[in-house]
Amino acid sequence: MVYTEETKDNELYVYMNGKLIYKKWLNTGQSKIFDVMAYDKYTLKSIQEKE
Repeated sequence: MVYTEETKDNELYVYMNGKLIYKKWLNTGQSKIFDVMAYDKYTLKSIQEKE
C-alpha cells in the first residue's frame, strides 16, 4: 500500500494507491474520511510522523 499526501489551498488530501481516503481542512481542523476500511490508526500515525 502506498500512501501519498498532497496539500492544496489549505486542504490536506491523503491517497492510498491513487484513491482519496482522507481530507482535512487545515484552517478549521475539520476532516472527512472517505474510505473507512482503508483509513485506520496506523494511517494517522504515518501521517503525523511525516510532519
